[in-house]
This record gives sequence, C-alpha cells and structure tokens, in this order.
Amino acid sequence: MLNRGSLVVNLLVAFAWGLAFILTTSRMVLAAGSDPPGRPIYDLVAVGRGPGQILLATLASPSEKLQWRFRKIPVSPADKTVADVVLSVGGTKALVVFADGTPQVLDLTKSITGSSAGDVSPPQHRLPQQVFPYAKNGEVCLLGDLGDPTESACTSAIAAAVHEDGRVLYAHEDGRLVVVSPQTGRREELLYHLPQGASFQLLAGRRGDVRDFLVLVTETGTNQNGAATARVTRIIDPRNPATPVGQFANPMVAALRASLEFEGVTSAAGERRVELLSESILDTLAANLEIQSRSAGLDWSFYRLKANNSLYAPVLEFADGEPDYPSDVNFWEEIKPLARGSSIEDYRSTYASMGNRRWSRCTMYVRTLSYPGTWLIEYWFYYPFDEGKAHPHIHDSEHLFVEVDKLGGTVRNVFASDHDSFVPNNLYSTLVKNSPPVALPLFATAELGKHAMAPDMDHDGRFTRGVDDNMHIESYSFWGLRDRSTKFHFMMEPYLKSMSVPHTRDGRFALADAEILFPGLDVPADHLACALQPFPDDPPCAKCGITTAEAATTYLVDHPDARVPEGIYKPFVLPWHEVRVGIGIFDWAEGRGEVSLAYAGDFRHMTGGLLPIPARVALEYGWVPYGRNAAIPIGGEKQFVYSRSTMYTGVRVERLITNTQGLYFAVTPKFVDISVRAVNGVISPSPLHWAYGGLSYHFGYVLELPSAHKGNLVHHIGALIGSVPGFPVLLEWRVSIGFLRTRGRDTFGGHVGDRDPYGPD
Repeated sequence: MLNRGSLVVNLLVAFAWGLAFILTTSRMVLAAGSDPPGRPIYDLVAVGRGPGQILLATLASPSEKLQWRFRKIPVSPADKTVADVVLSVGGTKALVVFADGTPQVLDLTKSITGSSAGDVSPPQHRLPQQVFPYAKNGEVCLLGDLGDPTESACTSAIAAAVHEDGRVLYAHEDGRLVVVSPQTGRREELLYHLPQGASFQLLAGRRGDVRDFLVLVTETGTNQNGAATARVTRIIDPRNPATPVGQFANPMVAALRASLEFEGVTSAAGERRVELLSESILDTLAANLEIQSRSAGLDWSFYRLKANNSLYAPVLEFADGEPDYPSDVNFWEEIKPLARGSSIEDYRSTYASMGNRRWSRCTMYVRTLSYPGTWLIEYWFYYPFDEGKAHPHIHDSEHLFVEVDKLGGTVRNVFASDHDSFVPNNLYSTLVKNSPPVALPLFATAELGKHAMAPDMDHDGRFTRGVDDNMHIESYSFWGLRDRSTKFHFMMEPYLKSMSVPHTRDGRFALADAEILFPGLDVPADHLACALQPFPDDPPCAKCGITTAEAATTYLVDHPDARVPEGIYKPFVLPWHEVRVGIGIFDWAEGRGEVSLAYAGDFRHMTGGLLPIPARVALEYGWVPYGRNAAIPIGGEKQFVYSRSTMYTGVRVERLITNTQGLYFAVTPKFVDISVRAVNGVISPSPLHWAYGGLSYHFGYVLELPSAHKGNLVHHIGALIGSVPGFPVLLEWRVSIGFLRTRGRDTFGGHVGDRDPYGPD
C-alpha cells in the first residue's frame, strides 16, 4: 500500500520532468534549420599548408557557434610543406605543387590516404572548363583538370589567378597587373601596380560578382612621420586602387574579408551591396581556425566555392516499357497540336505515339541551396503523365536531393522522393556507421509508370535494402521500388523484391555532357540527351489551363519539398522517437476516458543500439481524472471499489508488419485512489489512499497514420485481459496523436564530429 502524499509528490515530479522534456524537445525542433541557406560565409573553404599535410576547413553548423570542421590530406615528405594548393571552382579537385615544384591534381571526391610528387593518379572525373595557374621559374602556365598543359602558352609572370569565366590576372615581376582572356587574347593592364618587396596574393571572382579581381598586399606600415610600424594587409581592388577596400593587422582576417567582398546582394532599394560580417566575427573565425585545427604554423588561404550541379546529376534508370520520360514543362507545346481531341485520354494517347520524341527534351530542373559545410543540390523531374495502375493522373513531379560536402565535394546524403505522406522516402547517408562512401557518377532508378525514385548506389539497376537505402533498416520501414504494384492500397504494403523489375543499360538516360565528365560512362549514345535548367521561381498558378506550361510549373514549385526542403526527411513517418497524447475511446472495463501520455520509439534507437529488435516500445502513463468503480484485488479477491481517480503505467511493444500497421502487446499496472481497506479479510472504511490495483494485459492491432502537420493518428484496437472479474477478455479502443516526432537528423549542413566516410568508424 502506497503513501498518498508520497505518490502525489512523485506524480508532480513526473509531470515536471515530462513538461521539461516536451519544452526541451520543442526548442530543439524549433531550432532545427536555424541556419538560413545562402549566406556568403558558407561557401568559404580554408586551405592550410603545413609539414606533411593539407588541411581543408569549412564553417560548421550551427553557424552561430563559429566553429570549423576539417578534412586532413596527408602528403609526403612528412617534413616538407607543399608550395601551393589551388582548389577548383567546385572544390572537387586541387592542384598541389609539392615542395620540389612538381604539380599534381588530386581528386578530392575520393579517399586520399597519402600523396607525394610523382604519384600516378587514379581515374578522375573531368572538369573540362577548369584551369589551374602553375607558377615556376618566372613563368605561369595554365594547367587543365588533370594537370596537363592547356593550349595557352606559358606567360612570363610570377603569379596568376583565374576567374570563373576563364580570364586570367597575371602579376609581373615589375609589379604590373594584366588581365588576359585566353579565348580572345585580349590584354588589359590595370591601374594598380604591386609595391616592390611586398607580399601579395591574387584573388579571382565568379560570374555575377560585384568585383572580378582583388589583391591582398602585406607590407610594413608607416605612421604620419614616416616611421615603420607593424605589418598590415590591405585589400585592393586593382581597378579602383585609390581607396583600399580594407586594412587589417591580421592577414587571415584580411583574407576572410576579401573573400566576402566579391559577392554582392540586392538591397531593398534594388542596389547592389556587399553583405559584410563584423570585424569581431571575422577575428573570432580566424582565431578559432588556428585553435581548432590543432596544427600550429599553417599557412592559410581561402577559396569561394560554387557547387558543380552537372557533376552530381544522376544517371536515370528506367524499366523496359516505361511510358513517360522527364521533359521540360513546355513539352505541352508539342503534345497539344498533335492531339485529335481535348480530353486527358486524347493527350495521353498522343504522347504515347510520339516514340523517341518523348525523351528528346529530357530535362532535369536544378536548384542549389548553400548551408554551413554542405550544399543541397535539388534535381526535379517533370513528367507529363503518371501512368501507374494505382491512381494515374496528368502531371507528375519527382525529385532527388544530393547533399554535398564542401570539403572535397564528397556526397554525404542522397534523398529520393516517393509517394504521399504515408510512406518513407528512400534515403542513403554516409553519416550511418559503416556505410561506404559514394562513388561518382550517381545513379537513380525511377519506378515504372509512377516514377518514384531510389538511389542506385551499386549501379546494378535493382533496389537492395541496406545498400540503396541505409536509413530504413527494418523490412517494414522502407518503400523500395514498386514497379509491379497494381493495387490502390499498395502504399501500405511491405516491400517485396518481386515488386521490382530490372532497370537495364538500355533504360539509362544522362546529361548530354555526362560522358565528358565521366569518360567511359555506360549509357546508350542516343540517351545522352538530358539538359539542366534552373528550377523555376514562378508562383503557383491556380487558374491555369491544365495542359499548359504554367500548370506543369505549378506541379513543381507547389510541391511541399520545394517549399520546405527539409520535408524530404519525412521524420513523421516511422519516427525513431515521438510523444503521444491519447484518450480511451471505448473500453468495456475502465479505460474509457483515460488520458494518456507516452514516449514511443523503436528499440534500436530507444536503447542506443543495444537492442536492435525490429519493434517499437512505448513507455506509458495514464490517468482517469474522475471517480468510478474500479476492479482491484482486495480482501483476497478481485472486486469493484469506488476510486476517486485512477493512474496507469506500463510498457507497450509494437511489431509493425507494414509502414503503418502491425500488432501490439502491453502490460499495465493500475493504481487507485480509494477510501476502503481490507483488515483480516474484511473491507472497512479508511482515509483516502493510493493502492495497487493489479495488472492488465493488452494485445491487438495498431494503426499509425502519419501526417506532416497534424500529428500522427494512432489507433490501438484489441483485447484487454485480466481487468474485470467475470470477463476474461474485453474489447478496447484507444486513440492518440503523436507529435515531437524525430528520425535522426532532419536538417542540412555539416556538423563538427560528423562521420568521415573515408575514415575509421
């Protein structure tokens, strides 16, 4: 028998802990995505050179902590520092000039366990427009992406920087700065001349920047009397050298500021201006870089990177007999004039009769969002029709998101869209322990007729659990690829291998220049037909004609994942953790009106991986706040006694069979607030007190219907055993809403401590 006061205190403490948990979790959920995309500082990568190593660094998420994350590249000899490192525009390659002057291009998308002058480079992806400046013995030569000399002859100069558009800024020994366009041969000498004896660094911009070139000049300063002072670094716009862009005592701060001075943003008045960070923030970033790198004496430089959207565009794999192919939204201009009528079926039959013309305008729409440490590259596909057996319709859009690490351009995550809110998306992540790194090019399968997508990490044209989707481990928890599903309710069925058909080489489609980027790519020549187009920014059109480009565009831009990209995670589908609030709707015994609170999740993540059982567990607390008769063991038998209120605690185990349905079993102890007690087997009045009311057992059918915004609706319908004397089995129905749902990380960006797919686990 329990002390009433003690139990009430414990109850209040439990509620306090529960409330604190909810508030903390809510704050974490609200804080998710606190890094808005697109800030210029996100695209900076620091390159540190020191004895035996090259260190790459980028700002980590959350950005307000001003922390850096790193990737180390060992080089030989261990006691020498490489002379120079130049990153490609997208950061996927680096020209390394070793201490003896030997140049070599490294493919940073691959594992690099060590590098030295003269190493034979393994096969690399190609960057046909990339040019690296290589300075040696008073000359600057332009090298291609494999380190081979380009058609441009070497130029007598001591340094150079290459703009994204191909123009080259040369620094000559006499201090002259000359811009040369290799395409036209045009030469332009700039106003500014480098001071003799000063240290300097040339910086080049990108297309669309406010400035095309800047120069960092470090020299001893002078005071008003002409006396020497401490060395300062000035940022010079060589086209407007009269007033320095900035002057700093710390050369790292100057380099950070200069990198940010290139990019302009549009003000409210429509003017171009530069988005600046305060000098105190830049000071902190510079100091943190030196401290957190744990390597003293590194020579640092900074590069502004730009995602290479073509490099990560997937090779699409379609099944034999696929009726629809991705096109641009204007494809309706070809379909409508050929149609013999104006019905959907007329347009469908016209499209089917077009043969190979269906893929003549193969299009991948692309949008890139920049986050601390990573880019999210979104590839969107528009199909004129969805012709799957379950719910065919006009207009169909699918998408594949690729999260790319800025520390070398390695792929961190691949997200593939599936159907509706009830089913999970197919996700592959290198953040998962023991997951292998992602090799380029990327392949992705498209579902026959309905076009839901899945990563094809091993390029075999089939979906394999744990290989192509490693975020959904249990057999009931992933969508897979369902080419053969023909039932309307197939979205709620577990995946079977028999649902998929092979996606062979003959069904592969890729960008027109994919074979240039990846020599030897095995795609039929006439299927190298796809083009990249910017994702449209048109607003949704509610009243456009259904067979218009505007209606097709609306189908893209109005997708929930286009409005909120984090939705691709679908953390509400089969959440690893959730809080449920519920009520007993029907119970022949005493569960009706019971208010419940439960913390639920799968065994694997609730136990930190110690119990990888393919089931979920819920820790439950229930309370009936009003008085009623409750069956409890008292006086040697179970009988009804009036209880002013009733509490329940328990454990519920759920074994799902599909992604929404399964079976459950629960054990629930009961505690009652009564004013009687048994003395020598005789029931007599007593002061109110809490008493143990016995155990009940529950089993039955569980249905959890996920919803992105309204909470997961959970039904438990089954049998109740051991609750009421004379009725061994009773019916129960309980309804709850799941909220605060999490499924691991559901935001984008690189974090300090993220798993390195090339390192040990």
